Parts: sequence; C-alpha cells; structure tokens
Amino acid sequence: MANRPAPPRPPYGTPISLNLKGTHLVVDTGGFMSWKTPVEGASIHTIDNTGQRVSLTRVATLGILSLGFKKKTGDLTVIVVGSHGGSATVKAKPKHAQALVAWGVAFNAWSEKNS
Repeated sequence: MANRPAPPRPPYGTPISLNLKGTHLVVDTGGFMSWKTPVEGASIHTIDNTGQRVSLTRVATLGILSLGFKKKTGDLTVIVVGSHGGSATVKAKPKHAQALVAWGVAFNAWSEKNS
C-alpha cells in the first residue's frame, strides 16, 4: 500500500492538526500540552451543541433582515480516538463547526478505506 492517499487535513484554525509528515493527528488540549496519535486506526466523533439565535443588536440594526443573519452560538465537541485506545476531547468554536464535521466524516471514510 505504498500509493495510499494522504489523510484529509483538518480545517485551519481548529485545535486539531496533522504533523508535518502526515503520520500523526495532534490535538491542542490547551496550555503547554498537546496529545497525538497515529492517523492509522484513529477515528473522529463530534457532538454538535451549536445553534443560532437572533440577537437584539442585530434586530436593532438590520430589522427584519436579522432573521437571515443569526448569531452562531454553542460549541462543537470533537473527540479523537486513537488506535491505542487513548482519546482527547476539545471544544471548537461554532464558526468552525460545519468544516470540522465535514472533515470528521472525510477522515473516518479515509481511515476505513485504508485500514
């Protein structure tokens, strides 16, 4: 399997990244510590607690148009499970939620195809 495709890269600006060689997922858990696991056999799980609401400021400035410009709230919880059984949990901002969920689906599909 020398011509195996590279794993999909996590979205820029999120607490998850690939190392330079693309062999390990690195999770920034905050502070000085980071957690990493080999990409082989890793899986991604997401818990979506994001939502949208209309803020009073948006109603005052945009009127009826504020219904189309809702504020994103809540966090997306991302759980990275390694092949060795360890896991790391991080929260991501709602602006990255859609891209992270799409990446998680693509990464899990890549992982299943290449295992």
